Amino acid sequence: MEISIDLKNGYKVKTMHEKDNINQVYGLCKRCSDYYLLHDGTYPDYEDAVEIFTSLPPNNTYEDKFVVGIFSAENELSGLIEVVKNYPEPDSWIIGLMFIDPEKRKNGLGRMSHDAVKNLAINSGAKMLRLGAVEENTNGVMFWSSLGYKKVKEAKRDYKKKTHNLYTMVMDL
Repeated sequence: MEISIDLKNGYKVKTMHEKDNINQVYGLCKRCSDYYLLHDGTYPDYEDAVEIFTSLPPNNTYEDKFVVGIFSAENELSGLIEVVKNYPEPDSWIIGLMFIDPEKRKNGLGRMSHDAVKNLAINSGAKMLRLGAVEENTNGVMFWSSLGYKKVKEAKRDYKKKTHNLYTMVMDL
């Protein structure tokens, strides 16, 4: 799926591919090390960037997955959103990861980018968006809640060097 959506202030959401964008994504991962330290207890490495493009939930294929970059007018990667369609059931999309460069946060870019993906999901026939947010990421939980996501489940989950309460959050479309 090739995506190109214009946002305000010259930003654009567009499809990224591992072979073309891996170095940009790795750079963004390093700039967003606060997320990795909170979530995993480690700094990001190159494999974390690769996983953004390659990880899949059970019973899904790469036809179901896309990664979009949030690019500035100067074509600088300012954030990304990783999405898998039809998970965990048909007509449900999961946002596997979304982060924004720390220098670009708190200006509406995350909300605008999410809305672009949400509208894409609606126009593609999705009935629900879902995501996982770790309890310790209070800013993330507040952000997703402010967009209208509701917590429907909580479970312990192990990550690289941390264990978290993982909230499953959903938004009906």
